[in-house]
Amino acid sequence: MKTYVTDANVLFSCLLSGNDKYKRIFKECRLYLPDFALSEIQEHQAEILSKTKIPSSDLRTYTLAVFDYLIVVPNFLITTQSYLAAFRLCKDIDEDDTAYLALSIEFDLPLLTNDRILAEGLKRKGYTNVITLTELFDIL
Repeated sequence: MKTYVTDANVLFSCLLSGNDKYKRIFKECRLYLPDFALSEIQEHQAEILSKTKIPSSDLRTYTLAVFDYLIVVPNFLITTQSYLAAFRLCKDIDEDDTAYLALSIEFDLPLLTNDRILAEGLKRKGYTNVITLTELFDIL
């Protein structure tokens, strides 16, 4: 089973679309998520609720099913060294992605993102341990 660190963009895409193709990712991959992502999801709760294509009666069940497949990693398991390395890479792309990249660095796992700008920016800087959601769908 392939293992990734995922960012909130992947979860947003999943929760907004409700598309069954995401179920394949969750069944075939192990996904780690920094606990920071829970705050980010909470921050965008209204947007998710207003834009989701999932009927409100099914959203709760779908969301719980998605979270059954996620492993939330507490912040204290990520070293300062990994955070600093991640910050250096993210600072001129998007500092808000530092926690995701730090977890990726800490566990030496590919970062799965739906943020093309982040993925391309990291690759330009030599960090190639990143995969976009589109790339993952192509290989599954």
